[in-house]
Amino acid sequence: MVRLYYTYLLLALVLPLAVATLVTLLVYFVSPRYLLWVGLASFAPIVAVFCFVAYWIPRYYRSIVYELTPDEVRVERGVFWRMRHAVPYARVMSIDTVQGPISRRFGIGTVDAYTAGYTGPAGGSSGPIQKRAEASIMHISNFLEVRESILSVVRTRPLFGAAASDVGSEMLRELRKIREAVVEKVQA
Repeated sequence: MVRLYYTYLLLALVLPLAVATLVTLLVYFVSPRYLLWVGLASFAPIVAVFCFVAYWIPRYYRSIVYELTPDEVRVERGVFWRMRHAVPYARVMSIDTVQGPISRRFGIGTVDAYTAGYTGPAGGSSGPIQKRAEASIMHISNFLEVRESILSVVRTRPLFGAAASDVGSEMLRELRKIREAVVEKVQA
């Protein structure tokens, strides 16, 4: 994950560095006496952003904790703002895996656990960036194993914590009561 984020950082810096270099070269040929000031103004923000993100990446990596307990998926992460999610297996409706082209190159992927109706802050828009999972286990090498581990537990759990046979029995009792009430009304 650290290598992936550093790769993203370097890719994000290519365009700003190219623009800063072009501006500096243009100033060098047009008015060399301003070269130092233009060079500082062009490269200082890029260096500042690079230093901040390079500082943040390893700290973010160390802040991440994933745990598959007997009852839920727990995810914690965050350097400045801590985020903690606990998703009970009984509420999990879907498990997705996401792998971008660079993630595939590094052999890592993300496991997203969705619950019924949960679409995150984007309000249900589609796509891996717009629709956020309630719990994301991000950029791990054994993402397919983790997905299968969660699915194996989810498949053995009743939906929303009620046993399927209990729900069926309860529904059958209610239908019988309704039928009896209808028969009484018809006979009366």
